[in-house]
Amino acid sequence: MATPAADTPGPDLDGTAPHTLVRIGRRRRLNLVVAGDGVPTVIFAPGLINTSLEWARVQSAVARGTRTVAFDKAGMGFSDPGPLPRTASAVVRDLRAALKAAGIPPPYVLVGWSAGGLQMRLFAFRHPREVAGMVMVDSASEFQHRRLAEVPGAPVPDRAAELATYARLARLARAGALTPGTADYARAVGPPSPALTPAMNAARAALRTSPDYWRAVRSEAAAMWATDGGSASGKELAAARRPLGELPLIVLTAGANAWPRPGETAAVAQARHQVWRALHDQIAALSTRGERRTVEGAGHAIQLDQPEAVVSAIEAVLDLARAG
Repeated sequence: MATPAADTPGPDLDGTAPHTLVRIGRRRRLNLVVAGDGVPTVIFAPGLINTSLEWARVQSAVARGTRTVAFDKAGMGFSDPGPLPRTASAVVRDLRAALKAAGIPPPYVLVGWSAGGLQMRLFAFRHPREVAGMVMVDSASEFQHRRLAEVPGAPVPDRAAELATYARLARLARAGALTPGTADYARAVGPPSPALTPAMNAARAALRTSPDYWRAVRSEAAAMWATDGGSASGKELAAARRPLGELPLIVLTAGANAWPRPGETAAVAQARHQVWRALHDQIAALSTRGERRTVEGAGHAIQLDQPEAVVSAIEAVLDLARAG
């Protein structure tokens, strides 16, 4: 099958407004971005500090050949807040409830970026009969914190300080004090992405100044950041982990260093990136048909830097899933 080119999505997929708000509880709705028609349905899971908006270009291309669903996690994007803690299990439960409520049955091809990859693997471990294939886009690993910290000379991130920053951003957002021109606003919103339109960048900035957004980010990060299953989400994955048989699986690895750290030498950065690739080899080995591809020149957000590489991987997995 020829791979569709990724391009700027139309207004129906640009992420600047809610798409399909699906009720998953008495007082909660999850925002699904649904496009295309056909099976299997491709599900797009965002990263830790991201929403469905970052998938718009890839989703627009894939939706030409099958049904696709991107989603906003609880409290983020246009989805209502959910109960804490926001573990990987909570994300998977919400997603499955929303898919059921929207009348979108399996089989699914699960596409997860960064922390979303970890969450989609939990989905596949727990509900293997619903999953026809997976694409992991520079995915997080439940083992990464210990393995990366073992690299000689590697700086150790201050996770407690990062969690405190997220909590402060939530307080400032609640007080209406995340205003343009301040350092905290810059930390919350980040620079505009050249891969997104001005309207999409404006929507992302507005979403990232919500207190619910930063409460959800802090809870999800706290559930994920620990070594070897010591975190809530890590324990969930460790308990559910299983071989994936012959499941079509492609793991995409950023060719550029995904996690540059201030002050580290080029040699240390390269050593850490080698560990990152090895962790992705470990994910690919979950399936007898697992494959890892390096996307040269792409940074961590491969779907923004080189969306065609992600579209190509999804199309390859769809072909394998349909062939049986």
